[in-house]
Amino acid sequence: MAKRHLKARARQTNRTATIATQKKGKGRKQAAQALPTVTLPIAVLPFVALRDQGRPHYWNVPPVAETLKAHCDAERLGRQYAMQYAEWLRSYPELVGMGSLGWIASDIDFRDPTRAGYWIGFFACIEGALFDAM
Repeated sequence: MAKRHLKARARQTNRTATIATQKKGKGRKQAAQALPTVTLPIAVLPFVALRDQGRPHYWNVPPVAETLKAHCDAERLGRQYAMQYAEWLRSYPELVGMGSLGWIASDIDFRDPTRAGYWIGFFACIEGALFDAM
């Protein structure tokens, strides 16, 4: 997969996140220019929430009770989120490699036990899909 050298600044519009991109120069400053924008409808994913300002919150899930049943339900929902994310990527193949999975992972609080089931299911499903693809 080719690396993309992009600087990105997120802005929000209605139910989509807009990313302004600009290619990096080879060590020299470039004159200021209008940046082309790419609209990413990532906010349609159920676990992404727009904020009043700035970039979206890429992992916005409600806390659950710290019971086995609630954890299992959250894990099952996390797996569904992973499948929805995979379908979203399939719908936008030009965005593969832009780092959207990293955006999601950077917003997860891995120390919060009331939300752990979601990310466990999410990453377990993605891990299984990667294995199946080999």
